[in-house]
Amino acid sequence: MMNQLFIRSSRVCLALMFCIAIPVGKFAMAEGNQQHLQLEKSSAESEAFSFPELPFLDFHSAKLEDFMWFPGQKPIPDMEKYGVFTSVTQQTAGYDPVSRDHLEIQVLTAEIKPEKVARSLDYARLFVMEWAAAPSAMKSHGRDRGDVFAATAGNGFDRFERVGVWRRRTSLLIVRASYGQDQAAKAEPLIARFLGSLAFDQPVEDSVESSLQRLKLPAKANADYSFRLPGNWQKIAEDRGAGKPYSGTLFIDSKDPNGNTAVSIMFFPSDKSTLSPTDEQLRQLAATVVGIELENLRPNVGHTLNEEAVFMLEGDETIGDQNRGYIDAVTLQGSEEKIRAKTLLVVKGDLVTVIASLSAYPRTPSAIATMIHTDFVTQVATDDLRERLNLPVKP
Repeated sequence: MMNQLFIRSSRVCLALMFCIAIPVGKFAMAEGNQQHLQLEKSSAESEAFSFPELPFLDFHSAKLEDFMWFPGQKPIPDMEKYGVFTSVTQQTAGYDPVSRDHLEIQVLTAEIKPEKVARSLDYARLFVMEWAAAPSAMKSHGRDRGDVFAATAGNGFDRFERVGVWRRRTSLLIVRASYGQDQAAKAEPLIARFLGSLAFDQPVEDSVESSLQRLKLPAKANADYSFRLPGNWQKIAEDRGAGKPYSGTLFIDSKDPNGNTAVSIMFFPSDKSTLSPTDEQLRQLAATVVGIELENLRPNVGHTLNEEAVFMLEGDETIGDQNRGYIDAVTLQGSEEKIRAKTLLVVKGDLVTVIASLSAYPRTPSAIATMIHTDFVTQVATDDLRERLNLPVKP
């Protein structure tokens, strides 16, 4: 069990604004191997897959030529260590019996703990890391659908792995495709067709979505922004910025027994009608937000901050006039324990909105589970901000 990193405090101290100066680091670019994550919808003959114990996961997809499917439930115990899953089961496997090593597709189901819900992309990453290696390409299709690719070598053969995950309620559908690197030209179109054509047989109400609590947070004078959080997240501190041009609210996960998670949503308005901060100013503000969070959770304890990655939401994920995200490793004074800080800043007009989180550094399976649940919470908040800004939100 990890030591408790944070001590709850009811006091709020946003006076740290612009007091911390941090050097600007290089940008971490998302790149490479996206060609392995193609999707293709097929109008050709389809094949049905059913799960009597989980009928809302029943689906149909493109029928693959020469493929034979071999049903049979097989528990996968390796995932229990994360503390996220109550069960993971392989339901069926399919391949061409003449050339099984060229391409094999496995269909699995899993049950998750609702208080540990995460983005499907992060579930896919967990499975790929168990079965292969670190992902080399990832694609999110909203919070509840994710796709990951990785390459691995074993027994003298180079293999590729592609894992797609869908979440429905507190259940997951996992499709794992494993194929030889030398067979990629033939296998990848088949995988793209199978994943791209996959459709569930019946609609379902999302129990996770319906359980989210909606809160109004003060953004600026006479303007509240609405955000949703899971019911296990509790507000422990709020500063409405009385006489100050900023406000913020801090939340912790009441279901986290180690007290290793926190999420904050902060607003920094300006008298200017349009803001255009420099990279250095955004870096400085992100570091300041981390300091604000820690001052409330571990008062009067110093810390050092080391930048690990910088990212931007681009393409169909873009948000605001400017946006910048930072992932930092934070070490508290007098402790060797690291904290993972993730901070997203969105500039729109005269307001900077910050969605930030702290979680245990992802060194162990349980810490990884804590981190990906925290990332789900901040993703919901980011989607709500997109909705506020009249931007499309992926279902």
